[in-house]
Parts: sequence; C-alpha cells; structure tokens
Amino acid sequence: MRMFRSKPGYLPIPALQERPTVAAKDDGAKRIRHLLVIPAVAVLSFTLGVITAAVILAPAGSPADNDFLQPAKLDITIPIVRQTFKYNRTFSEDPHLNTTTAQAWDDLVPRGQGSVRYPPATPQVYTLSAVHQLHCLWSVHRNYYATLDRHPGHDAEDAVRHMRHCFDYLRQTLMCAADATLEPVDPALGGVTGWGTARVCRDYGALAAWAEAHRVNNLHGFRQTPESHQHGSHK
Repeated sequence: MRMFRSKPGYLPIPALQERPTVAAKDDGAKRIRHLLVIPAVAVLSFTLGVITAAVILAPAGSPADNDFLQPAKLDITIPIVRQTFKYNRTFSEDPHLNTTTAQAWDDLVPRGQGSVRYPPATPQVYTLSAVHQLHCLWSVHRNYYATLDRHPGHDAEDAVRHMRHCFDYLRQTLMCAADATLEPVDPALGGVTGWGTARVCRDYGALAAWAEAHRVNNLHGFRQTPESHQHGSHK
C-alpha cells in the first residue's frame, strides 16, 4: 500500500463537504485563500484524527526516561491510560457560528493557559508543549473557517504567517511523539480513519490539573490572550 496517494484515503469530514466554495474577489484574496485554506484542509483532515494521541497523549516511559525532554523535572508522574479514538464533530464545526464548538475548544485548556512557573520559587515561566500544540491546532481550525467564510475582522495575512509557524511546529511535534499505534486499513475506504483503535496514552487531564496548580495567571481558554502570552510565528 502506498504511503501517500494523490487522493487521500482518510475519511472526509462531512461539514467540509457540505460547505460551498466562496469565490475570491481579487487575485490578492485568491492567493491568500489558496495559501491558507488548502493546507488547512489537509491539516484538519489528518490532524484532527490523530493529534490527541500522537502529540499530547503519546505513550510515556518513566519520569526518569523523559528527563531529557523537559526543562525541569516535574513533580508529577503522568498516568498511562488506554483510549479509543472516536470522531467528535463538535471540534470540527465553525467556531464563529457554533458557540458549542468554541466552548469545547476553550474547555480543553487548563486555567492559566498552560503557562506555569516551575519550580514555584523561580522567576522562569514556561508554556507546556501540549497546550502550545493545542493552541496551534485551534488556530488552524479557527483560521480555516474565518478565511473560508470571510468572517469580519479576520486578518488573513497575519493568519498565513501564524499558520506557517503552526504547520511546521505540529509537523515536528508529531514526529517527536512518533506514535507507533497500528491503524487497520479499511478495504472499502482504501485508507484509514484513525477511529476505533485502542491506544496507550498519557492522561492529559492529569497534566492539565498539574498546570492549573502551577499557573501564573487565571486566564481561561484560547480567546483570553494578553500581549504577554504570545506564541511564536515566522515570516
């Protein structure tokens, strides 16, 4: 079986199939939409299926085994849990039109937005990679719909710069996690969906609780973002 195909074998998201294409008003707008929407579709169709286990809930060894991956030794042992992925369309809808979707994404973030001071007595502030990765995926999701539907106030040029950062950041975090779960190929589909396969995962809830206990602010969700809490971007 070929690893990459001209026609992806991943199960398409119904919401994306049902949405009409919006014609660009000028060449500049068309260029921006091409840069953002097409890559975003590819990222969403693949990443929404596997990002949770591959990036955030990747299998973990003992705390000592992971010391080299951490800026400081955390005072937590993250439990290992078994999970089976199931498609949750709530996270795939337009967050600008569906308040349930917007809230569902915000509820994934620990209070404090993953910004922690550790050890507590030190001045150094960190952002947990798991939350940064979720932030990037949330940004891809939000900017995809904002560009597709031209929501008011959407800065497409700025979004393109941010998405370039997120595309490569998520690429590297996926490869770093290197999830080795075997996903059965569906002969009828000619590919995989990622759903229905048992996985060994880190307990994200335990990590989120630790982050809240060590938070440096009380900000909630992705939308409360002060100037002091900015994620990187590249031109």
